[in-house]
Amino acid sequence: MENNKLKNITAVLKEKYPDLGIKHIEVDEKSGKSTFYLTPNNRVLAGLPADKVGQLRVDRGSVIKRDAVSRSTLDLVKTSPSSKDPKELYKDAIKYYYEFDVYGAHIDILSNFASKGFENDIDDPEIKLFYDVWNFDVGFHEVLDWIFFDLFRIGMVRTYKIVGKYEPGVSYLSSIPGKKKERALLKEFGKRAEKIRQQKLRNINKRLKELDGRKFEDRFIKHELAAKKKVWSKGYMPIAYTILNPLLVTLEGSLLFNKSKVILNASDELKKLLQKQSSELTDDEKLILKLLPNDFKKQAAEGKIELDPLFVGEIDYRKQPYELYPKPRGIKAFDSLEYKKALREADLSTLDGISNYILKITIGNDEYPCTDQSQLEAVAQLFNTPSKAFDVVWNHTLQIEKIVSPEIESILGQDKYGQVNNDITGAIAMSRALIDGTENVNTAEAGLIVKAVIEEINYARRLVERWIYREYRQIAEAMGFDRFPKVRWDNTILRDIILYMSTISQLVDRRMLSYRTALEELGFDFPTESSNMKEELELVLNGVFGIIGSPFQQAKMGLGPLVQPEQGEPTGAPSAGRPKGKVSKPKGKNTKPKAKVPNQAPSQQPTPQGQTANIHEILNLLKANLNEDEFNAILDGFLSNFKK
Repeated sequence: MENNKLKNITAVLKEKYPDLGIKHIEVDEKSGKSTFYLTPNNRVLAGLPADKVGQLRVDRGSVIKRDAVSRSTLDLVKTSPSSKDPKELYKDAIKYYYEFDVYGAHIDILSNFASKGFENDIDDPEIKLFYDVWNFDVGFHEVLDWIFFDLFRIGMVRTYKIVGKYEPGVSYLSSIPGKKKERALLKEFGKRAEKIRQQKLRNINKRLKELDGRKFEDRFIKHELAAKKKVWSKGYMPIAYTILNPLLVTLEGSLLFNKSKVILNASDELKKLLQKQSSELTDDEKLILKLLPNDFKKQAAEGKIELDPLFVGEIDYRKQPYELYPKPRGIKAFDSLEYKKALREADLSTLDGISNYILKITIGNDEYPCTDQSQLEAVAQLFNTPSKAFDVVWNHTLQIEKIVSPEIESILGQDKYGQVNNDITGAIAMSRALIDGTENVNTAEAGLIVKAVIEEINYARRLVERWIYREYRQIAEAMGFDRFPKVRWDNTILRDIILYMSTISQLVDRRMLSYRTALEELGFDFPTESSNMKEELELVLNGVFGIIGSPFQQAKMGLGPLVQPEQGEPTGAPSAGRPKGKVSKPKGKNTKPKAKVPNQAPSQQPTPQGQTANIHEILNLLKANLNEDEFNAILDGFLSNFKK
């Protein structure tokens, strides 16, 4: 039978027999059986009609009312997370991040590790200076924190940038070694960028003039050139970034070659900003509105904005080109999180039941039965108190029994959470040992866990690097650079850095590993470090860097230069053995006492044989044994030789 007909019949019966409490009716099409679901009231259960029974018997009792449960209201089968709408998944991901401790903590840990130690590496110090200052001016490090946070929490990141003319501001960055006028250098970069922009605009205008008067098919080329002119008239230099709310982003278009349009639903804040009067705007709000494209502001007033792909960046977690939306990283744990939530609710219900116990009070027994209703009412008043503590005075026939749920001990406890906790940690690929240390793992297991986390972080960094290089390339084109920096991260996270660096240095010392490989393994850029060392070489030779007399920088002092022109390291490979022609020293202790020069301070004692003298010791020794004229003459010759 159709639902509309059943609803009509139910409504008629409810009106005709209101005392029956008809809820609804179900009809089985195959058997033809009809089922009435009733909600009885006190009048129906209190007694029977007197005209149908010779003598009416009325029993006192109480009525328990419960909502009827039917197949139409019973919902035991839940929707799978993978079949949900992407925006619903993003809402769940945000909710689980704030509500579940382990799930939210693992996102914080991955985000902190992934964004740690961001640096620019390039062997050109001027280009490095420009990119470092630009990073500081646009708040690039903070943008990276936002990106990694949403990447691990939601899985989809859409950035939006504002382009315009960029002028470097005041920053905390130190000067380039050997350069004293970095502010002037940055200004020159700005002037060069402006010349490049003007030249590109002239080239576009020249090309548009050449197309005037040509055939109709060239209109597409004109359209493209006009779009480029619009972009370059703004400077085509990113000066601000923001992260779009994934709940307001809609992706449309063909999935062929991973091309799609980004539609942004205008937020209430943006609409209010556009509706403000100019007198009500702050300086920052005026600047934002000035830099926003006109078509952006027009579409925002209508509620939906089709964003220009030139200004939108995309970073998606494990999404294939044929997929429109990425899924959150923790989607595998969503079912387990809901199950754990249900277990918690069961515990809360049990705890509530402990306080809502049943108190059974018995008056009288077989020998002394209670037949007086007034006695029952008197005892009832004794226990009719809002307090849980009772002071009762009665005779020996009073019995009190507290009825509680017998399975409370088996319900409460952490044993039932063991399996679901394992399911959650397995789904997020993160051990509790890394989150709060509550899980015991051996050394081999810890090594595998750390490797898995490191590779997950490296994957996220690769995604962000691709986005960074697209931005860096755009900046290089605007500034006229022939290249842009290489991104470097802190690769020492989750490693014993002391042991790791010591092992690498030992391999280099034994010539089992090249300097380039060692630097790259430690996370440094070899061309950059090579350029830095060449630049610092003169400062090392002049004694500005390094410690004179250090066992790692020993010099042949004598009367020659302060610092040796060549390091005094051994020649040949370590495996070549003892140098030819060298006789080994005989083993044994030297029992001959050392001779001392009388009447001399400890600092004036002669240097033992086989040790390199300190420059201060030599000068003190000469000054003690020579007169002033002789000492000054030797010192002048020494300094002149050193300058040469």
